[in-house]
Amino acid sequence: MNVYDKAYELANAIRQLPQYKAFKEAYQKINENEQNKKMLEDFRKKQLEIQAKELAGEKIDPKEKEVLEKLWEILNLNPEISSYLSLEYTLGKIMDDILKIIMEPMEMK
Repeated sequence: MNVYDKAYELANAIRQLPQYKAFKEAYQKINENEQNKKMLEDFRKKQLEIQAKELAGEKIDPKEKEVLEKLWEILNLNPEISSYLSLEYTLGKIMDDILKIIMEPMEMK
């Protein structure tokens, strides 16, 4: 058994997932609409700024978190963006589960 062959099989299996196909389609829709694309980029930028501050141990201004929460609410009112974010979460969960399975042999008990 070649682990690289198995990795390629896994990659192909992921590409066949209905969740992956739906995510890819939603991603295309977001990128075709400049306004949606910009809104999502602005949200991600703000989200990363706050996460970077948290990781650096800096205190986060509650107003910054409030702005992020408001942006999140606005994004969720947009059906295309809301669908994209939901599919992104679902696919991310699948990938996390796969990573846990793959990393299991590395656990030292």
